[in-house]
Amino acid sequence: AVVSTQSGHYGRGTRTLLLVSVRMGADELNITYKASIQHFLSSHLCIGIMGGRKKHSLYFVGFQGSKLIHFDPHKCHPSINVRDNFNVETYVCQNPRKMSFSKMDPSCTFAFYLRTRKDLDDLIALSNSMDPKIFEILPGTKEEYLTFVEDTSRVRAFAHNECMFDETCDVVMDIGSLEGSDFEYLE
Repeated sequence: AVVSTQSGHYGRGTRTLLLVSVRMGADELNITYKASIQHFLSSHLCIGIMGGRKKHSLYFVGFQGSKLIHFDPHKCHPSINVRDNFNVETYVCQNPRKMSFSKMDPSCTFAFYLRTRKDLDDLIALSNSMDPKIFEILPGTKEEYLTFVEDTSRVRAFAHNECMFDETCDVVMDIGSLEGSDFEYLE
């Protein structure tokens, strides 16, 4: 993710919902990220993690000891006519449940609600203090980042969500058939 951190882009009254998709392991969660996940969930900036376990979506809102606290966003009901009067509350999970960190799927999305520039600065400090880092927010603009990437010749393109992007973040080819790591480094 490239987030502009220039003050001109984050003005007074700006509210931002920042969603950061990550993968913390190949087939299962790399448990070394547990402490970092706990730090994020403990922050007033984090409003949850969209993730789950294998083939089952969950919304993580906290932790207790070695267990994640989650809500299940799925509650099956028979078909209804939305024009009829029906109770919306029956479609919301009322009881949180717990799940072991080891059962968490490695692919998830962290959600942060940033009200002020100070919140963004706090999130940057928090993410930079993690060991290991789950993600990093770099200062500057997207253009500065892309110039850095081009100048260093370290990364010419990267794979994300089954597509290949070039330096201008335009899709250049579908890589759905490629297997392996999350990112493809090209020289």
